[in-house]
Amino acid sequence: MLDLHRGRILREVARLGSMTAAARSLAYTQPAVSHHIARLEAVVGTPLVVRHGRGVRLTEAGRVLVEHVEDVLARMGDAEERIAAIAGLRAGRVRAAVFPTAAGGLLPDALVRLRARAPGVSVTLVDAEPPEALALLRAGEADIAVVFRHASMPPEADARFREVALCEDPLRLLVPAAHPLASARRPRLEDLAGETWASGCARCRDHLRWACARAGFTPDIAFATEDHVAVQRLVARGLAVTTLPGLALALHTEPGVALPGVRGLGGRSISAVVAAGPRPPAVAALLDELAAASTASGAAG
Repeated sequence: MLDLHRGRILREVARLGSMTAAARSLAYTQPAVSHHIARLEAVVGTPLVVRHGRGVRLTEAGRVLVEHVEDVLARMGDAEERIAAIAGLRAGRVRAAVFPTAAGGLLPDALVRLRARAPGVSVTLVDAEPPEALALLRAGEADIAVVFRHASMPPEADARFREVALCEDPLRLLVPAAHPLASARRPRLEDLAGETWASGCARCRDHLRWACARAGFTPDIAFATEDHVAVQRLVARGLAVTTLPGLALALHTEPGVALPGVRGLGGRSISAVVAAGPRPPAVAALLDELAAASTASGAAG
């Protein structure tokens, strides 16, 4: 295998036309330079320099090798510059897979903060519910998966990844503004046993069933849609009751709905999942800004 260090020495010999001059330039002895050139010639199996007057000149093979050494060194210099830019947050890329309410409620503020801090870092977004986001992360197609986990769900257990807690997002009950429980002082979840329900994603429906089972009934879920605006409009029109996370309500609260304080609904934990081990600077920076945006959003309140 060719030794790049010896290639550098050959390039310096070619530049100066002399083993002695190259030795002075590199702070080597002349015999050391001659030894490295001889070892390089032994590897390639052909002479690289020939004596010429008081100095040396490159053979045709030597010229080819020096051209390639210069190309490699230029590429190495470019790589060093690009790596330094990434390390200094002057460049870098982060691929984020984020569930919809976080894509609207957390990510924009985080990206504004990141742009102010590191304008050279680019972020791409894939809108994905937690199972799909985690699948993208495992497949190496995302660098960060922003996910949620309800109180009824076990934590993820995969040693290849680390979960960074962002915030707690409480669930709220939504009923029509004219509903008898809309102004009740201490409504109970079991008081809604006979209602028609609307719910969101499959994981949200599973959690609703879990919370209602603890209250002693099975909810009649007639409407299943991941569109939070559609869910709220169903409630506002008196067609259903529902539960929604605080983050979704911060994005939009439909007129004509009431939010009575019902206990027993639980909540969800929002977190960012990344690969275990050292984090690339751009990924670490976006994690910092997601945490700051989560605090500022008030989702934990």
